Amino acid sequence: MDTKVKNKSTFKGMYDDYRRLLKYLRPYRGEFLFASLTMVIVSSTSGGAAFLIQPLMDNVFIKKDARMLTILPGILVAIYILRGAGRYFSSITMQRIGMQTVRDLKNEMYGHTQGLSLRFFQQHTTGRLISRIFSDTNLVQESISVVIYDTFREGLTVVTLVGVLIYRDPTLSVFALLVLPFSALFIGRLGSKIKKITFGAQERAADLISLMSEAFSGVRVVKAFGMEAYETEKFKGENERIFNITVKTVKINELSSPLLEFIGALAIAAIIYYGGWQVVEGRTTMGSFFSFLTALFMLFPPISKLARVWTKIQQAMAAATRIFEVLDQKPDVADQKDTVNIGPVVREVAFEDVVFAYGNEPVLRGINFTSKAGTITAIVGMSGAGKTTMVDLIPRFYDPLKGRVLFDGVDIRTVTLESLRAQIGIVTQDVFLFNDTIWNNIAYGRSNVKKEEVEAAAKAAYAHNFIMGFPDGYQTIIGERGARLSGGQKQRISIARALLKNPAVLILDEATSALDTESEIEVQKALNNLIENRTSFVIAHRLSTILHAQVILVMEKGKIVEVGTHNALMVLDGAYKKVFDLQFAANSKIG
Repeated sequence: MDTKVKNKSTFKGMYDDYRRLLKYLRPYRGEFLFASLTMVIVSSTSGGAAFLIQPLMDNVFIKKDARMLTILPGILVAIYILRGAGRYFSSITMQRIGMQTVRDLKNEMYGHTQGLSLRFFQQHTTGRLISRIFSDTNLVQESISVVIYDTFREGLTVVTLVGVLIYRDPTLSVFALLVLPFSALFIGRLGSKIKKITFGAQERAADLISLMSEAFSGVRVVKAFGMEAYETEKFKGENERIFNITVKTVKINELSSPLLEFIGALAIAAIIYYGGWQVVEGRTTMGSFFSFLTALFMLFPPISKLARVWTKIQQAMAAATRIFEVLDQKPDVADQKDTVNIGPVVREVAFEDVVFAYGNEPVLRGINFTSKAGTITAIVGMSGAGKTTMVDLIPRFYDPLKGRVLFDGVDIRTVTLESLRAQIGIVTQDVFLFNDTIWNNIAYGRSNVKKEEVEAAAKAAYAHNFIMGFPDGYQTIIGERGARLSGGQKQRISIARALLKNPAVLILDEATSALDTESEIEVQKALNNLIENRTSFVIAHRLSTILHAQVILVMEKGKIVEVGTHNALMVLDGAYKKVFDLQFAANSKIG
């Protein structure tokens, strides 16, 4: 996603973005129509109040008409009762529309990001994505509930009051309205600056969220290295930058009202002089002039609000640009046309001349191998050899640049992602558990699962006993990323989750984290149960795994350089033996 401000400063560019935002209002057209009617009432009452000044001055105060004295106050009270009711209903209706629209927008953004490919999340920080879904949409909410409300209501009010001005004195009206083009030009310049600054502020806010997310997630590392003060200062620095940008925004935003008022004051002074001269000369009545003057004074608050609306629109457009950058992203990996469902692998999984790169950096070079169904394929190699990338192609986290991955001779790009991933279980080295119950973590991805099934999976993963040791058993909340569990317990919950899915194909990146002897034994027994009778691809770190593997693939710089069993490869005295001697001799594990 391009983080630079797009060229949306033109009216057309802004209109296109705003029109796109307004599409989210369509489900609420009925409510919007009701709000519009109430806003028409509010606007009409402003003109009505100004219009009443003329009969009030001329008939009551000058002609001493007692009948009008009894009628006009009642009409004025009725106008303001109607005005108050209209303001109330229009305001709550527009705010409700804004909240509903932004709720829908957040749902769409989150759902859209869930459908994006893994590469997208590797290129964008969590904080930036969270900021776009929450902070940016909140700015958009204001543009809908406040901006549309103020634009419509205050715009109608301006039209009504201008009508009163023209009716009372067309000549004075022309003079009074001459200041509007200059005001509009000034407001437009301020709005462009506001948009640019707002975009920068939102980017900084996203960086701050990313910083906090990293610090909280890595709190053990922070404390282990005594970096609490460093992280605090880093936060203060980012926070200070956001503060300075916000202050700058406020200064520019608040500049509009006093300058507009100054321009208005000059116009009013000239109008009072000219209008007063007309009254003295008998060319107009005092009531008519004061009615004109009242309408003019009443015109300034809505114009001032409309000036602020323009800056808010610019803020909203900066947020909309960031939102649409996410919504316009297309997944790298998606179902093609005419894809079909695929059943469980019964014969083999094969790689044919597979080539893959991250950008311009080659990772896999001409990978060819076939794994028979039900066999264990161990993958070994030094760090950076391409082991994880290769197995990531099996569930289509990525697609190869060249070549094919085949399930029973079928290119997996021609089958639906849902049916493909339904038969693949993945247990990663970095175990991820949700801040939820143990039950929900094991049953993740399964609906209407039976108690017996969950417990059977937990028992097979050697997790049932320690789970029942908790006061709440399977309903125990385990904390963020399983913070309340030990390393071995988290691994066994992850294995139970894979067992419950009962996949035909298993991808296992064995954990290299140091466990105590008892946990190591329990985890190994759980892994043995998981691997049994499955087509398994194991990035191996344990000697027992490679000894039980029917095939070992030895990777080096993105290529498979050796294939065979442990004994056969040791006899070759080649790349495998080198990896074995270096890593197994160092830590009693293989990798």
